[in-house]
Amino acid sequence: MSRRNKKRIVEKTSKKDNIAFIIKVISIILCLISFIYVIRHYHNFVIVKFEFLLYIYLIAGLIFGPLFYKYQKNYEGKNFKSVNYFASILIVYGTIACASFFLANEYLSTNTEYVVVSPIFEKHESYKRSPNSIVVQIEGTKKEINIHNYDFKEISMYNFAEIKIKKGYWNFPIILETKLSISK
Repeated sequence: MSRRNKKRIVEKTSKKDNIAFIIKVISIILCLISFIYVIRHYHNFVIVKFEFLLYIYLIAGLIFGPLFYKYQKNYEGKNFKSVNYFASILIVYGTIACASFFLANEYLSTNTEYVVVSPIFEKHESYKRSPNSIVVQIEGTKKEINIHNYDFKEISMYNFAEIKIKKGYWNFPIILETKLSISK
């Protein structure tokens, strides 16, 4: 039989494959949106240590990794690599879990607000389109805060920052507003 006469074998996709593909696409889209949200809140609003976020990534990977492991191994066959699989699971579901953590911390909070006055340790001038920033100490943690409302000439005159904070649901402080002052 010649090559032209061979019938092409068309693989039918099962419902499981279609559902798995849809879950992957939705997960990747959620991961991208969550990544932007997590980066924005980590740098601008929530005071949390980076190591804590790594623990969230690790726990999410340990929870979601085994759920899809068997299916993915059967689907890819000989080309399956466990390291690549678990790295992608850590990134995708870890980012979604971090975004869920930040959302719960902010929207389930008690809304009790208080003001912290802290000396300004460092002042950073903006570079191109980035905002000016200052480094202050809030509850024992040094935090860099972006300052959008002040020009760097104004920032250089101030010595203290009045930071309006509220406690989040998971007891991580959320920065609401920052005002600069010359003295306590």
